[in-house]
Amino acid sequence: MSTDAVGTQETPLYPPTGEPIGEIARRTKVGLWTLIVMSVSGTLALVVSYSYLWALNVNGGWAPPGASLTSSQTNSTLPSKSDATFAPEWPFWAIFGLTVLATIAMWFGYKQLVKGHRDGMLLGGGVSLIITVAALVAQWIQITTFPFGASNGAYASAVLLLCAENIFNLLILVFLHIGLLNRTRKGLISPLVYYQTKLVSYWMVWICVSVLLGALLTTFLLDSPNTEPSIFGTFKLPS
Repeated sequence: MSTDAVGTQETPLYPPTGEPIGEIARRTKVGLWTLIVMSVSGTLALVVSYSYLWALNVNGGWAPPGASLTSSQTNSTLPSKSDATFAPEWPFWAIFGLTVLATIAMWFGYKQLVKGHRDGMLLGGGVSLIITVAALVAQWIQITTFPFGASNGAYASAVLLLCAENIFNLLILVFLHIGLLNRTRKGLISPLVYYQTKLVSYWMVWICVSVLLGALLTTFLLDSPNTEPSIFGTFKLPS
């Protein structure tokens, strides 16, 4: 503890560095908000790209081969043999549900820590880590079992990018979870120094929103409304 300029109030210090905890918390908050802004920008870019390609449907190239399309939508280039189609919707929502459960568990741990229960943080953070790993594994299974490849139309490319972003975010969350649990176990995160847990909990809320946006897109924006797309050059769906 240190005494401020007036000499009437003590300021808690961060043991590893001896700096005021409030100052470190402000720097960490700036870093976290920078990470959130970067994540939001990337997600919005993917959302706009998905919606734009869905609405435009250039050369009928939106849907993957095998989807139910008319000849005008494909410029008569639909492959005769292909079983690729739109991705099943439920895995997107299952991954979203796991992300929400992980966030709830982390918030529980954060609230317990604030109340002075370090073991509660270890419990909540541990459960959150397990669920996050489960969501990561589920996302990997989904992205590797899609009934299409990146070259099977604009829809396929857009969905793969959405899922790749989820994997990136979940990998970061696993890394942060492990760090928080280790620091809590060593006493570096405590009821007095809890800002790191608070900031990660905030970021996890955004991750839930990001995954939700992807689930909404892949559920409600499937068949393109543009049934008479413009035809440009010699582009056609791969056979």
